[in-house]
Amino acid sequence: MYFHTDLNGCPEELTDESGKILWEYSFQLWGKRIHEIEHIPIQQNLRYQGQYLDRETGLHYNTFRYYDPDISRFTQPDPIGLLGGLNLYQYAPNGLTWIDPIGLMNCGIAGSVKWKGFNPKKNSLTGKTGLQGHYEKHGHEFGNINQNQYLQRAKDFATKPLTSSMQEAKVGNFVIRYDKNTGEIFVGHMSKREIRTYYKDDGRSKTPFQDAIDLAREK
Repeated sequence: MYFHTDLNGCPEELTDESGKILWEYSFQLWGKRIHEIEHIPIQQNLRYQGQYLDRETGLHYNTFRYYDPDISRFTQPDPIGLLGGLNLYQYAPNGLTWIDPIGLMNCGIAGSVKWKGFNPKKNSLTGKTGLQGHYEKHGHEFGNINQNQYLQRAKDFATKPLTSSMQEAKVGNFVIRYDKNTGEIFVGHMSKREIRTYYKDDGRSKTPFQDAIDLAREK
């Protein structure tokens, strides 16, 4: 059986190897059910990433606490307090692109991917791998760091919990992340789990996040 998910990873359909729909589900922005259809006797209880439906209560078990999709809130305050945000009961600022797989912090789309690194193949023109080329171009923007440190910083930025100063967008297979406080910009290919670029805004553009989105659309 195969899962087909929405942008935030919530299952919408379950199909067999021939493509026949076995189960389908539609929901409102914060996870409240609109309809659920079982084409064969099957009980599919996975909901938002990290959540498991308790059919007796209608609540979603989210590891550290329960989530109520009817009111778009957790039923208990955040166990880590204000580290998870000012609203202790909020799921995430945006239910379409943000996720909270264990009920503690919002990690966004990029944070749900285990990034492998840059493209290991050598560029036919430069003879350099993706990491070598991007480190040479952008490494100095992050201070006196070596190539491995540059790679680790890119991975850390991609997977850190989202904050109020950060923005994230998905364009096809690409995810773009931007922090207006630090100027950091990350672009990654989700299905390949490849980092495409990681750099700092130099201040010349008034719309650095949109510029990165437009660049991803061209790829």
